[in-house]
Amino acid sequence: MQNKNLLIITFALFLGCSSDKDTKLQNAVNIFNNDNELLSIINQKQDAKLDVVRDIKNISNAKSYNLTNSFIKFPLSKSWQVNTNQMIDDKNPYLPDPIYLAQNLFLLNNYGVLYKIEANNGKVILNKSIFKNLENTIIGTPALSGKLSNDGKVTIYAHNGYDEIRAINGDNGELIWKKKHYLPIRGGITSYKNSILISDFDGNILSINNENGTTNWSVFLGSDYNSVYTSARPIVAQNKIIVPGTGGAFFILSGDKGKVLWNENISSNKQLPKIFHSGDIIANPIYHEGVVYIVSQSGFTAAFDIDTSEELWNIPVGGIETPTLSGETIFVNGNMGLLAAIDISSGKLRWKKKYPSYINENSLFSDKKIAIYKGPTLAGSKILLSNLEGKIIIIDANNGNEINTLDINELALAPIPVDKKIFFLTKKGKLLAYK
Repeated sequence: MQNKNLLIITFALFLGCSSDKDTKLQNAVNIFNNDNELLSIINQKQDAKLDVVRDIKNISNAKSYNLTNSFIKFPLSKSWQVNTNQMIDDKNPYLPDPIYLAQNLFLLNNYGVLYKIEANNGKVILNKSIFKNLENTIIGTPALSGKLSNDGKVTIYAHNGYDEIRAINGDNGELIWKKKHYLPIRGGITSYKNSILISDFDGNILSINNENGTTNWSVFLGSDYNSVYTSARPIVAQNKIIVPGTGGAFFILSGDKGKVLWNENISSNKQLPKIFHSGDIIANPIYHEGVVYIVSQSGFTAAFDIDTSEELWNIPVGGIETPTLSGETIFVNGNMGLLAAIDISSGKLRWKKKYPSYINENSLFSDKKIAIYKGPTLAGSKILLSNLEGKIIIIDANNGNEINTLDINELALAPIPVDKKIFFLTKKGKLLAYK
């Protein structure tokens, strides 16, 4: 326990630091105060040219829905609500992402309790503690992934945000296997074929056999000394593993042995507030038709050819939320209240919306805080973005025009679209289903 407390104290100190190392600033642009400079780099062009709307049936890995224009009918109406008995506070800075398999939603709360909820009516089928003694989740947020076999069997893979990984029977919650890791786990967990992928704070990525928990291979990629908290996870495409790293680095590995094929770094934009200077990639990478899209919290989004490593474009719009891609457009929730729709082939701007960068900015009684927006989520050709007042802003994806709003409550996660529904998880742990 003493070592764990030391890690927590050390991690808290890291959050207050920024790197002093030199970074490439030739592309650094203050996109918040100089529209002319931004428009000299990217040209406005509307019509997002989205994919056709289709229904998402399953979500095996967190935020894997971000490549689909999911089916939903508007206006939305509330179907049910479940209390997941958790909340964001000083000891728990984030809440875990749920997954969705075989018409059930699986959610692991910050106290290690696994919920299985019937999606159609909100009935809690399973409520079982699978991790003990989770005092807090400051080191890392617990995470889930899952596998749905051809015969309908569901297996859940989970880590406790620190040092333990478990495989759970998705029908009855019984333990299949468990594994201890000697270092704190960093980020989410990815299920792919017969393995799961995780990273740790020392910069290792592990491939683990999902049948018995043995390690297939482990590769050291390195870690920046001031890496920050993240729930980002590796993704797999074309038998390659795309690993978001620290300090703006990311890696492309072979899918079989984890051999590093190439790596690159997105530089830090020092014109942003200090909190964004570390450059860590804490949004999930996105892959589409041979191209990897990387969003850095330091203020850049870039596109790379997955086979040649060629940088196709790089623009000064970055953030901490996983982007959404559909058709010919990627939607990025940028730092400081910027929402941008970007043409994926050229990196040129289709449209942008600017929301307030701070809350309590003009208040005499409260401290000014950076505004954090959750999303974007694409559903029914509409972009959903939530603000700190708990309002869901519904936006036309083709032109950025606001269509409507929906009052929910302040969200812990981006809206989750699946199976003709949208799920919202609030900071107070309330899970709401709308359709």
